[in-house]
Amino acid sequence: MKFKIAAGVLAIALMLLLSLMLGAQVLMPLDLWQILLGQGDRVQIIVLWELRLPRTLIALLVGAALATAGGVMQGVTRNPLAAPDLTGVVAGSACMVVILSTLFSMDAGWYPLAGISGGLLIGGLTFALAWKNGLMPIRVVLAGVAMSSVCVAVMTGLLVFSGAEAGELFFWLAGGLSGRGWQQLNSVLWWAIAPLLLVLLLSRHYRLLLLDDAIGRSLGANVSAWRLGFMVLAVVMTAATVIVAGPVGFVGLVVPHITRRFLSAQSLFWLPMNALLGALLLLAADVLARMPPVVQEIPLGVMTALLGGPWLLSLIRSGMGRSV
Repeated sequence: MKFKIAAGVLAIALMLLLSLMLGAQVLMPLDLWQILLGQGDRVQIIVLWELRLPRTLIALLVGAALATAGGVMQGVTRNPLAAPDLTGVVAGSACMVVILSTLFSMDAGWYPLAGISGGLLIGGLTFALAWKNGLMPIRVVLAGVAMSSVCVAVMTGLLVFSGAEAGELFFWLAGGLSGRGWQQLNSVLWWAIAPLLLVLLLSRHYRLLLLDDAIGRSLGANVSAWRLGFMVLAVVMTAATVIVAGPVGFVGLVVPHITRRFLSAQSLFWLPMNALLGALLLLAADVLARMPPVVQEIPLGVMTALLGGPWLLSLIRSGMGRSV
């Protein structure tokens, strides 16, 4: 286990180095060293400290939060297809921000609260619609797709009638980290880190929720309260990522399944490994999205969808959702 964690940390360190190096202006390792010593070119200093470093930190935070939120949702619902994007949480968060921004000219400081309320509302409706003597995977996916479609329709209508003022929101809805800096990181930092740390610290209670409810109650756990609490923390984390990076899909679905290849969900390191692999995956996707050979940067949401779409199809074909 220690070897796997060490390998993951090493991979993140390597990807972090590539993230700081690659872009429209390539910075070689020697350039980075000179900048750290305060001897670099002025333009290179601005590129590293004001553009590359905050963007890299945001990618790590968004990836860790989305992957952990996906692991929590799949665990507490015991549903392998539960994920922030497939349950409508991502679309709900984005939709609420668009509604309040276009109709009420909301200040950016209210974005986190708007995203959280929208995610809670649409996520709750998804599970309510999917409930029928339990939560079957396919029903959750169908209800999530339906709620997400409604949110997308509402957002599209509002943006079309908003005219030129909607240009910035259209760019944000594509998903990505282009132009993100220290201001965006600071605005959502604690909205993402606080619930992430709480989930990791409360992993013992999370592991109880993976057992049968009767066993959890016999051990003195208030199963319903803990399940609701973990779901709320997952929604808050997801909303924070939507605010700073736009709707980035499939990370919360794919990473927990990759983690299961390495260790059991009952392992003490299950949630930390999700955070580690999520940070690595999203940072790698962001690096690929802005590789120098690409004329125009590819939206991050497109990169994650190219990975997550086939994975979702393979999960459905493997029979995870046959009992509808």
